[in-house]
Amino acid sequence: MGQINTTNLPEYAPDPLPANITQRSNSETVNTAVALETFEAQDEFQFTKLSGVLNSFKRGAAAMRNQAAQVMGAVRGGTYQVDSLLVSRSIVGDCLFPR
Repeated sequence: MGQINTTNLPEYAPDPLPANITQRSNSETVNTAVALETFEAQDEFQFTKLSGVLNSFKRGAAAMRNQAAQVMGAVRGGTYQVDSLLVSRSIVGDCLFPR
């Protein structure tokens, strides 16, 4: 492997290689490779979870857009009916139990 250039690191960055270590053994190199593979697998798993969450948000947003479009169409067409009892209960409930 090549050397890592550390000349442009900020002052608060930790020293990448302590002064008392001059060379790594082959077993340490193998352990490092195994650790990197483990981290890569964890990263892939986290990206998979993240993409699942983002896809569910996307589906939820699409469903909300569809519902809003239906309501807007009903309002424009004059077919939107509001249940006055539900509206009044909601108003009284918000007054008695504010969020």
